[in-house]
Amino acid sequence: MIFFCNLFSSAKLGIMLSMLIAKLSFAATLPDTIVLGVTAPALQSSQVQLAKKIFSHIFEELDYELKVEVLPSIRLAKQTETGAIDGELVRMSNYGDTHPHLTRVDEPIFEFSVAAYTNDADLNIASWEDLKGLNVGYRRGVKVVENQLITIFNKDDLVQFTDIPYALKILSLNRLDAYIGVEFLTDELLIKQPEKIVSNIFKISNLKKESAHLFLGNRISYLAPMISAALKKMKLSGRYHDIIEQLKNN
Repeated sequence: MIFFCNLFSSAKLGIMLSMLIAKLSFAATLPDTIVLGVTAPALQSSQVQLAKKIFSHIFEELDYELKVEVLPSIRLAKQTETGAIDGELVRMSNYGDTHPHLTRVDEPIFEFSVAAYTNDADLNIASWEDLKGLNVGYRRGVKVVENQLITIFNKDDLVQFTDIPYALKILSLNRLDAYIGVEFLTDELLIKQPEKIVSNIFKISNLKKESAHLFLGNRISYLAPMISAALKKMKLSGRYHDIIEQLKNN
């Protein structure tokens, strides 16, 4: 009787150990999840959708699973600083200058322009200096725009918006002389507005060319060179262009 009890206990222990080993083996095969933040307006654009798709492929090849979390711009910056999330999906090239806890992936995910929009097609804005004396607005948190504007204006003299469609509406009603925004994002939101707004807004100049990059937090900063190399390889092989075409056709 004792022999059978010992045999049963040994068998039970063996089963439990096998289950534990299987569970640990399964857990070991699960990819680590990387959480990157982005703002809601940015994620609506085709370029940032491209970034999400491209980086999902790259992280998958590196045995990681990408999760994108949508956050307001100011909270997004705080979440990366505390390490609550692993980085930011898309930021401008010099974003790391004021956020030293982040590591830039040097190969840009795409390039873009900052443009000036007005309700007067004849208004001459060929440079940032030409904005002097005008009532100018921009979207709060877009540092690539703000950093330029505050070299010309006192920050309190600028009109900040949290919602680009609302800013475009105000511009179309002649309550603003100019709106300065990231071209691809502003254009995509502008064409979705009512005709009475679209017909009264003119893009009159590109003020700055920039590039957009992935920024990584401390936990995964060591991946930056590998991601940069993988992104460059995708561009050279034509796979980057193929993904652009796929997104256009969906």
